Amino acid sequence: MSVRRSRVAVLSIVAVSSVLAGCGSPGYEYVRNTDARTAFKVPIEWTVFDEAMLQGEQTGPPVSTPDPVEWLVGLDAHPSPTVEHVMSQAGYYSDYPQGIAAVLRLTAEQRDGISYGSLRNLIIPIDQIQDQVGREAVEILAYDDRIEKDGFRGLHFEAQIWASALEEAAASEGGSVLFDDRFVQISQTAYMDPASDKVYVLAVLCSAECYGRNRGDIESVINSWAVIG
Repeated sequence: MSVRRSRVAVLSIVAVSSVLAGCGSPGYEYVRNTDARTAFKVPIEWTVFDEAMLQGEQTGPPVSTPDPVEWLVGLDAHPSPTVEHVMSQAGYYSDYPQGIAAVLRLTAEQRDGISYGSLRNLIIPIDQIQDQVGREAVEILAYDDRIEKDGFRGLHFEAQIWASALEEAAASEGGSVLFDDRFVQISQTAYMDPASDKVYVLAVLCSAECYGRNRGDIESVINSWAVIG
């Protein structure tokens, strides 16, 4: 499911930093989109980037193809934050948490093919890595695909993936990685709406060592992901 560049920001970084700041737990603030009826909280030290900052402003003539992105924000806990840190394959094995939250509209073709496997592989191609590199390259630490609320259905998982296997997958290659002691750890929750028209996903990841140091904040972010029907 591709995410093409958007011409306009869905959310401004200034607005994000102030939204519901007084309603969160101490040390956290809420990020939300009222149109998408979606919200989650982040530590106040983390930086939130809007869609325009992540994707860049589009130049040239208007594009007639509908934009599949209804909402997109990036997260970076690095003390010197930059959009280059966010969801870059080269930076997955990072010392600070990074993440992404998105609401995506599905085409008719995508609706026909949407599955729990699609949700599982939205951010990192877990199944592809297991097929290309080997099942040992991915360790599933937690998995629940029976999440249902108000007609929304989805899954949550936590996994560790060989950093080198991610690099191989990004290069569309595979099979050459025999072992890696560097692990990227990800926590992800994704939902489909009752009509299977939209997908809602929130994921946070970094190196396994980073994840261990920041587990409390990461789990607070993921557990706060609210999709309201």
